[in-house]
Amino acid sequence: MLFAGLDDVAFEGLVLGAKGWVSGLTNAFSCRVARLCMRRSARVILPERASIYRWFMPLLHLDAEHDLVQSIKLAEQIMGRGSEHVRPPRLPLAGARRAAVTAMVEHARADRPAID
Repeated sequence: MLFAGLDDVAFEGLVLGAKGWVSGLTNAFSCRVARLCMRRSARVILPERASIYRWFMPLLHLDAEHDLVQSIKLAEQIMGRGSEHVRPPRLPLAGARRAAVTAMVEHARADRPAID
């Protein structure tokens, strides 16, 4: 069974037949990601799935940064789906980086695609 694991090309993997997607950021926006992963449903067509992925891509790029764990945890906390608590030696995001990630998540929340 094949799973997508690299967020920057996860949609391509799903379209090509991956059975699932291993990702941390997907927890912050789980309803949209579930919609994105529906591949054989008459209710969810490919253009809709591609649109959701394009909306999500700026956040998915966080998963390739050095502070990906802290960014994912902060995104989950902002969306009410967890805590930004991280175990040492990691520290929660602070300063300009925290502000930048928070702004990205808030923008994604405000601009998220509607789903049925």
